[in-house]
Amino acid sequence: MNIEFIKTPYTTSPSMTRNNGEVFIRSPRKFYISEKQKELDTWGKSLYGTTEIAKDQGLVSKLAEFCGFKDTNDIKEVALQLEEDIAIIHQGILSSICFCFPSNWRPSERLGLSLSGLHDPVADGDKLIKASPRISNLMQKQSILRWIWTVTTSPSLSNYPDYKRIELTGIDSLFLRVETQTTTPLTEESSAFFVRIDIRPLKEVGSKKILESINSMSEDVLEYKNLKEIKNFLNESNQWFN
Repeated sequence: MNIEFIKTPYTTSPSMTRNNGEVFIRSPRKFYISEKQKELDTWGKSLYGTTEIAKDQGLVSKLAEFCGFKDTNDIKEVALQLEEDIAIIHQGILSSICFCFPSNWRPSERLGLSLSGLHDPVADGDKLIKASPRISNLMQKQSILRWIWTVTTSPSLSNYPDYKRIELTGIDSLFLRVETQTTTPLTEESSAFFVRIDIRPLKEVGSKKILESINSMSEDVLEYKNLKEIKNFLNESNQWFN
């Protein structure tokens, strides 16, 4: 796994790059589709939703057309043909979403929020919140890439908030969780937002860059990411890093 996006000192500032490739995987792995269906069967409507404005504008249908799928107004039908989770931002507002693998939040509760509102819970996120209107405007003009990462005790693609937190028992119980976020213009006033989740055993990644970045995080970020115990463990066991 390429982890060049992991920086020291750690920052929540919007580090983005222009995307010149595909915005989603054209041949999704069956494992991702089956895991999505399991999450939908478990958590239901808390994982998806579409605003009335998005329905009136036919945005889900436009997304299906963009992806080359059969016409549908059901965001779940689009999501279940993708490896990535999917959302639509219209006029800077989250207008449709189906996130089967959320990172400790309930997707349907975020419908109708601006990009700034979506970023509001992020620890040390002042720069990200301030930049949100600019990011939203940029998303309507070009395809961009961004990465979010953390270390977790869960090997699951989903980090839904109602799942019981798994106990830290050693290096074999730790995983690097990476979100690859890709956006692309959908209409003149909207953009599609794709998020692919990758989970790797931390011992296999084994880069000292991860520990250095965690050590540079503020107390608020460590609390937000549930990394305090993990940070202490990794500093006591840094022989795993090269």
